[in-house]
Amino acid sequence: MTVAADAIERFISRWQAAGGSERANYQLFIGELTELLGLPRPDPARDDTRDNAYVFERRVRFRHGDDRPNCTMTP
Repeated sequence: MTVAADAIERFISRWQAAGGSERANYQLFIGELTELLGLPRPDPARDDTRDNAYVFERRVRFRHGDDRPNCTMTP
């Protein structure tokens, strides 16, 4: 798929003017970027985290070498 140059320019112009915090805008930015690129948008998160392969705020667990939990974070 080829993305029209005018669509790319509109996207860049829109987001160059964005202020505010990254956390306030990142989901909207990613949604519009995936649309521009012709990709699927991330899925809604589910209770069973095994189903959350392509979602915002995916849980990440870090473990020590002895399998003790270190921390849990959501990016």
